This record gives sequence, structure tokens and C-alpha cells, in this order.
Amino acid sequence: MKVAVCIASIAAATSEAANPIRRVVSLLQSMQTKIEAEGEKQDKLFAKFQCYCESNTAKLADSISSAKSTLESLSTDIESATQDRTQTAADLADANESRE
Repeated sequence: MKVAVCIASIAAATSEAANPIRRVVSLLQSMQTKIEAEGEKQDKLFAKFQCYCESNTAKLADSISSAKSTLESLSTDIESATQDRTQTAADLADANESRE
């Protein structure tokens, strides 16, 4: 029985090797299978990338709005500190004049 299977497989291989059209067809089928697998892999990677872009866009938008509000707050603090410094400098000048 094993001998018959071996002979059948050798005969199939020989007939396949002898028929160049069959070789071309089998190569094309193999290429088709590989290309379909690569396409599925690429679709999965694209979906993953798209999800990454969508989630990071939302995070960046939140970060930008947070930075803008912080910028406004810091600008107000700087203006206040500048006014305080100007007032303190004026008070110091008055104190120096009154001391003399």
C-alpha cells in the first residue's frame, strides 16, 4: 500500500514537472494565495493605523485646548506680576526719597 502511494506521488510529480503549463498555473495559484494573505495583513495594519490616528487626534486636540487655557492663565499671571513689580519699584523709590 505504501509503495502504491509513493508511486502515485512520484507519477504525479513527474507529470506535473513534465507539463510546463501546469507548473505555471500552480505558480500563479501560489502567487494568488500569497497576495491575498498580504492584502489581508495590510488591511489589518491599516485598520490599526487608522484607529491610532483617530485616538491620537483626539488626544492632541485635548492637549492643544489645555495648553491654550494654560497660556491665557499664564499671560494673566505675567501681567499681574509685572504690575506688582512696577508698583513695588515705585514704592521703593518713594521709600528711598523719604529716607533721605
